[in-house]
Amino acid sequence: MTNKKLSLSLIVVGVVLLAAIIINITSRPQENPNKNTSESVKKVKISEAFEVFLHAPLWVAYDKGFFKEEGLDVDISIAGGDEKAWAAVVKGEADFAVGDPLFVAISGEKGQPGKVVASILNGMPFWGIAKKSTVPKIEKPADLNGYSVATLPAPSTNYALQKEMFERAGLKPNIREVAFGGLLPALYAGEVDIALEWEPNVSKATQEGYEIVYAMADYYPEFAFTGLTTVPEYIENNKDTVQKVVNALQKANTFIRENTDEAAVLMAKRFDVSNEIAKKALENFINNNMVTKDTITSQSAWDTAVKVRMNLGDLKEKAPYDQYVITDFSNQAKK
Repeated sequence: MTNKKLSLSLIVVGVVLLAAIIINITSRPQENPNKNTSESVKKVKISEAFEVFLHAPLWVAYDKGFFKEEGLDVDISIAGGDEKAWAAVVKGEADFAVGDPLFVAISGEKGQPGKVVASILNGMPFWGIAKKSTVPKIEKPADLNGYSVATLPAPSTNYALQKEMFERAGLKPNIREVAFGGLLPALYAGEVDIALEWEPNVSKATQEGYEIVYAMADYYPEFAFTGLTTVPEYIENNKDTVQKVVNALQKANTFIRENTDEAAVLMAKRFDVSNEIAKKALENFINNNMVTKDTITSQSAWDTAVKVRMNLGDLKEKAPYDQYVITDFSNQAKK
């Protein structure tokens, strides 16, 4: 090959390479101008007791991308129980737990205290469901006389509250303990008169012709049912991260309340229900003040939950609100 031809070939190759570089640069997704590239993404591990619709703020924050907006890379694992979710944090296998917040106090009596840094679900999300015309509206606990109720096995909160409702009326608890996922099947099979269910199963059942005969929220209008918890050492060493996680949950609460239709689409997809049922379930949460305007765990909600756990014998002494609940992060997120 002559020098002239070689030069021409090199020029052609150079032009092709230059064109490829230009195409690659122009087709590359543009960086977000609001992103602070000096900040590295913080990885966060959350252990969730169960993957349930009740934890709507957690999953909306995840699926809507609110955690990512806060610069977090969140990994959610399913523990298979409230006590297991908290145990994962104590062992250092997770940074946060999402489950019954009272486990930080139960654990505290054994020498390993924790802190509640945000509320996930405020209030008692259980409804008594029965077949129409077989059970009248239960206006007071004494009206349960003669009826059987399906709950999750003891020592679940589901079981504990139903037991207390019977005992409040001086009745012997007529409870059938059923494994997770078996409440509605037990009701449909006629094995019990009432199933103490939660969303979205409540909305599913009412759509199928069953009806709500009582709501636990009528007896427990404020209840620390689900919280975001962690150990004091993690808070001390990762205050900025804790704040960002709570910020994301605050965004989710606001989004659920102000954009219920869109939130319902996200929840319907994740939990394989119709948009209609998901929306109805979220509206139940909002109307009963279970998904609140902020993520603050109130003292009245905490004290009510403590009382129930003391009655069950899970707590030996009162768990002081100031000792176990931190509201600083929620107050900041609210701003």
